[in-house]
Amino acid sequence: MFYKKLNIKIALLVFLIIALLGVWLIFDVIPIGPGLPPSEGMPGWYIPGAWQGNEQGCTSLFPKISPYCNAGNYSQEELINVWYFNDESEFLKGEDTLYRYLEENGNVFYQELNVSEELQEVIERRETENVWGPIYSPHSFNATGYKSPETSGYFLVYEKPFLKGRDDYFIVYYGVRNTTNLTKEAPKLKKLIAESYYMANGEGKVDSLKPGNKKEKDNILFSWF
Repeated sequence: MFYKKLNIKIALLVFLIIALLGVWLIFDVIPIGPGLPPSEGMPGWYIPGAWQGNEQGCTSLFPKISPYCNAGNYSQEELINVWYFNDESEFLKGEDTLYRYLEENGNVFYQELNVSEELQEVIERRETENVWGPIYSPHSFNATGYKSPETSGYFLVYEKPFLKGRDDYFIVYYGVRNTTNLTKEAPKLKKLIAESYYMANGEGKVDSLKPGNKKEKDNILFSWF
């Protein structure tokens, strides 16, 4: 009887050890999600590595729609400006404010961008350099084009790019200073978008800017179905 109880205890101990090892292996091997910085560091996520070190505060070309903002400058002409929001309501307010400013100060239009070729080049280079960067979601999406004497470029909105349950929203501007010839600059800006692109959540969304009244109309239309 004594040996039977001892064998049961040993079996339970072995089972517990195996279970603990199994849990450890799961957490060690399977990535749970990206190591994300605090809100203050989030804008740097969409500034390519080659641009890092040249970051500065939010550009004065646009209104300050978020306290979490950063700009990257690769040259005297090209720039990236990133606004980050950790709350959907604040994101919607900021997006609407920005859209209204653009309408008042330049020419705003929608344009479909296809960056498949540019992304493929980025993917192949990352594989060669053994650098991993997830790129999910369509490679063709709507963007907001903007033309003004001070700067012209494209705005993209990245909604929940990391994890489905997290409220992460980015508005990113890829632009060129002192030009209205966006057609000429488009190939350069598409390459810049591909370098910056990051989408780890397959259910995340990449889209154009939308004013508040457009979102309300979409919600009303959706509610009829």
